Amino acid sequence: MQTFIEHLGHTSFVIQRGPLRVLIDPVLVLRELEFRQPACPAWFFDDLSSVDAVFFSHAHDDHLHPPSLLGLREDVALYFLDRPKPGAAPESSARAILTALGFRNLHPFLEGDVVELAQDLRIHILPAQCSGEGEEQCALLVETPDVLALDAVDVTDSPRTREALEAFRGRVDVAFVPTGASVQWQGFWNQMDSVGALAFCDWLKPARIATCGGTLSMAGRPREDRLERYPVDRAHWMAAAVTRAHDSALVPWKPPYRLVYGEHVLERCALLQPGRRFEPARGQRRPQALLTTFFTGYHPSKPIQRWGWGDNNDLVRWLEPFEAIREVVRASTRDLRYLLERCQVSVNKTPAAVLAPRTLRCLVEGKAFELAARLVSLLPSKVSEPTDMDAGYFAAVEAALLSEPALEEPQREDLAACLWMDRGLFHIQCMSRRMKELARRDERTEALRASHQSVLRDSLLQRRPVLGPYHLRVTRDLARLLDARPLSPETSEVLCYASPAGIRYQPLSTLEALLLDQCDGRTVAEMVGDVSAALSLPHDDVRSAIFTFLSHLSHESPLVLDWSH
Repeated sequence: MQTFIEHLGHTSFVIQRGPLRVLIDPVLVLRELEFRQPACPAWFFDDLSSVDAVFFSHAHDDHLHPPSLLGLREDVALYFLDRPKPGAAPESSARAILTALGFRNLHPFLEGDVVELAQDLRIHILPAQCSGEGEEQCALLVETPDVLALDAVDVTDSPRTREALEAFRGRVDVAFVPTGASVQWQGFWNQMDSVGALAFCDWLKPARIATCGGTLSMAGRPREDRLERYPVDRAHWMAAAVTRAHDSALVPWKPPYRLVYGEHVLERCALLQPGRRFEPARGQRRPQALLTTFFTGYHPSKPIQRWGWGDNNDLVRWLEPFEAIREVVRASTRDLRYLLERCQVSVNKTPAAVLAPRTLRCLVEGKAFELAARLVSLLPSKVSEPTDMDAGYFAAVEAALLSEPALEEPQREDLAACLWMDRGLFHIQCMSRRMKELARRDERTEALRASHQSVLRDSLLQRRPVLGPYHLRVTRDLARLLDARPLSPETSEVLCYASPAGIRYQPLSTLEALLLDQCDGRTVAEMVGDVSAALSLPHDDVRSAIFTFLSHLSHESPLVLDWSH
């Protein structure tokens, strides 16, 4: 029997012995794993059903890649390092990501473990220094009767790794090491550079040395006019390597290629051509790779890059890439329904999940997957103003909901409420982003705020505060649709409003809701009298409560209350 090692590119590998097929850090929605090269997502392999197990060295996006993993069946065995990054959010751990993607067959491991698989294949989990930003990671040593292969991607040369490899020195048949360290903007390398990798190999003494990761994933040479993340390319690495290692020890080929080992002898190497070898025999491939990329929030033409309406993207720039895939998405409701049923809500990063998340959640929780898939397939057009989204997108969602005959009346009412909230909160979010650009927090600003508060206090009784336009008042019975978190018994309503820090969700007591009801053009003096008489409270106490509550809202967001009347 032989062992096949296929290096697909970047840090993605296939290990095959007999019928057993194992993936390591798979990025599978790019035919050529060159991350700078724009390309429409398409599976590297046409058939992923024969994969038996997947191993992850760590949870970075280019190793644990959600769009690629959604091409695998849900019961495939997944092995991952169960040591989350200290201080990281629980949902960012490998376990949480894989669970959210719908996988059920999870196998956590720790450094020092040895995972025994079929066909006499064992994988040693080697300790490694965590990445520069604190991500826990490991190296993997693949052992079969035919080959001993080291996968040392994205790790630095540390005493702990050397100690774990001491027993294997001089026995490793092929060691995959980075082509070059990535520049971290904090001012340090995140992997072994070429000098460090070769020094590590001088110590390990593998029979052959191969490159992986780094500039291997970049299309073309580093550009001299730009600060590159990987400033040293594979040609530089090879030039340094020939001065430190015998030519016969270097694997000269650029992936994708296959190494065939039998009894620790490299019997042959075959270059792979994924664009030809993995084309379907007949018919057109369903656009699943594109859909998983779209569904998980990665760029439609740069599927290794996260994309969304985030801090760095304005609305127009976010929507622009979807123009090219509009018709494909519209014709793919069957595949979108499968993704909605398989994945947890947190995975969905489509425009529907960003613009109408509560409406979509209500449909999914109600098992209305067909209608939910149609909503996901509705891509808004590029807009010049956020208000254009009302007619260009939210009206289309509303029409889809109204035209669905299978909805029960209570569900239809809930969906109408959810859409009302989604539409209002979208505009609040747009205003919050604008406020963030304008917000200033310095001594002068704080002094002006204090002065403003003093003026309000001195003239309070004559003021006629009214609610501004960028807020949403959600009653207690509808708050269950606003957020899954339970409300405290004292909460009567939830006030949503725009602030420089994003949308604020302010729980309101019965008294606070009553005070907001009074903000309809009457003076604060009239409000004090009405509330005092209604609740039999002293005027001074009511006046103090009104000022404290309304001035807090004003301080959080000047758009919630208009004091100028």
